[in-house]
Amino acid sequence: MSKSIIPGTLPVSVPKFDERHYLNVNGKAKDAIASVGAGNALEHYLRYGIDENRYSLIRREATTLAGSADRFLVSESGFCLVVGWLADEGCDPPRFRLIGGEFSVELPIATIFRYARKDVEDSVKGGAYDYGFVAFGQSPSKSLLKQSLLFQVTSVAGSFQAKITPELVSNKRLMDTLLQKVATAEAHAGKEIVLNSFLTGPAGASLVELFRAYVASATSSPYIERFRPRKVSRSFVTVLFGSTEPIKLQPLLFNSGRVDFGEWIYVCNSPEDASVVLSYARLMSDLYDVMITVIVMGDNAGFGAANNVAIEHAAGDRIFLINPDVHLFPAYAENLQQVLATEDLGSNLWGGLLFYNEHILMHSGMYITRDSFVRRNSLNRIDGPAAAPPHCQLLRVEHFDKCVPFDESDWQKPKQVTAVSGALMAFKKANFEKIGGFSTQYVYGHYEDADLSLRWAKSIGPVAVHPHIRLIHLEGQGSKARGEEYRGAAIANRHFFTAQFGKLFGDERPKLSRSAAAAS
Repeated sequence: MSKSIIPGTLPVSVPKFDERHYLNVNGKAKDAIASVGAGNALEHYLRYGIDENRYSLIRREATTLAGSADRFLVSESGFCLVVGWLADEGCDPPRFRLIGGEFSVELPIATIFRYARKDVEDSVKGGAYDYGFVAFGQSPSKSLLKQSLLFQVTSVAGSFQAKITPELVSNKRLMDTLLQKVATAEAHAGKEIVLNSFLTGPAGASLVELFRAYVASATSSPYIERFRPRKVSRSFVTVLFGSTEPIKLQPLLFNSGRVDFGEWIYVCNSPEDASVVLSYARLMSDLYDVMITVIVMGDNAGFGAANNVAIEHAAGDRIFLINPDVHLFPAYAENLQQVLATEDLGSNLWGGLLFYNEHILMHSGMYITRDSFVRRNSLNRIDGPAAAPPHCQLLRVEHFDKCVPFDESDWQKPKQVTAVSGALMAFKKANFEKIGGFSTQYVYGHYEDADLSLRWAKSIGPVAVHPHIRLIHLEGQGSKARGEEYRGAAIANRHFFTAQFGKLFGDERPKLSRSAAAAS
C-alpha cells in the first residue's frame, strides 16, 4: 500500500499509486525530486500532481457550484457581455466557456472582472467575497454567438452551467451596459484593483475597439450647414451635447465685446436637438452678420471625435476650442481680440486663463499626479492567475491654481505647462492634423486633452498658457451627460490614460507633475 505521512498534513493512502508511471508522465516531478529534494514520488503527487491533474488516478466527484447567468448580450458586431454571479469561494480558478453545436468559445480570466454582490451575500453566503462577474469580449464572427448557448464554468472542485439566450442589441447599448457596470460596481478586493487588470488587458482593448466602431458609424455622414460663409483665418469650435443655449449666448457675448471670432463651428452631438441648433444658428448669423457652421453627428461621438470632424471641416487655419460653458470676460475682451488679430500661434499648443469670476481663477493649465491603490483584505484569491494584483497605480490630471485668487503680476508672460484643458485650446490646424488630432481611445470624454498635450509636446512644440487669453468658465454646465455610462467612461479612460503614459510619468515625473509649475 502506498501511504504518505507529510509533516503538518493528514496521512493519505493511495493503494494503486505507481511511482514509475507517475515519474514517466510527469518529467517535472522527476527533476524536482532530484534537484530540491521534494520527497518521494508519492509526496510530490499529493502536494502538486493532484492539483495539476497529473496522472488521473483519483476519481473525482465534482460538486455543483451555485451561480447564475443574469444577462447575456450580443451586439451587431459580435461583441458579447455576460453578467452574473458564481459561488466559487475556496475553489481553484474557474474556466468560463460558451458552448454551442460543434464549437466552444473561451472567456479568459483577463476578460473577466469580479465584483461584490450584496444580494448574493444576503441569500447564499455572507462575507467579503466578490461573487459577481462581468465577462466581455468580441467574437471573430458577427453571427456565431447569436443563438442559444450553454454557459459553463468549471474548476477541479466543481462546476456550474446554464442555458443562455442572447439579447441582440446595438453596439452602443452593449457598450453603455458595460460602462454602467464599471461605474456602479464595487469590489471587496478594491474597485480600482479589479478594474485595472480588466481594463488594461484584452477586455480594455475590446472596449476601445467597440467605441471606435460606434464612433465610425456616428461620424460617417455628418450633416453640415454653413450660415453666411466667408473667407476667415480662424475658427472657433464648440461641441454641444444635450444643450442648445450656448449657440444663443456665445456669439452674442463675443460679438458685443467686439471680438471677431471668424467662423464659429457648433458640433451637435445630440441629433435630436439638430433642428433647434440649426434654427438658432441661422438666427444668430443673420442678427449679427457672423459665420456659423453647424455639424450634426449621427449620435454622441464623444469629445475627441466630434472635434476632429469639426477641425477637418474648419474654414480657418487657426483653431480655438471653446467649451459651451466658456464665455467672454468683458474686461479682457480687448486683449483677446489682439491675440486673435495678430498672433499666428506658432508651434505652441496654447491654453488660457479660465476664471470663476473676475477675482478667482478656475485654473491655469494642468499637471499629472499619481495615486496608489492596495488590494483590500477579503475572502478572494490572493495568488494564482485569477487573483487581483496586490496593488496598482493610476494617473490623475489636476489643475494649477484651482480656486486661487488672481494676481496680475504672476501673468506678465506665457507659462509652459504639462497640459492644457480641452475647455480652451488654441493651435494651428496643420500641427493638429500632423499628430492625428484627438485620440479616439477615450470613450465619450475625459483625458483626450491631456493625451493631446503630451503627444504635442513630444512631436510639435511647447504646451503653454497664454496670459492674454482670459475667459469665464461655468464649470460643469456645458453638457447634459448625466447617465452612469458617462461616469463609467471617465473611470475607464483613467485606466487607458495610465496604460498609455504611466511609463512616461515614471521617467519624467518632475517635468509632468505639480513641480513643473515652479520650473516655469
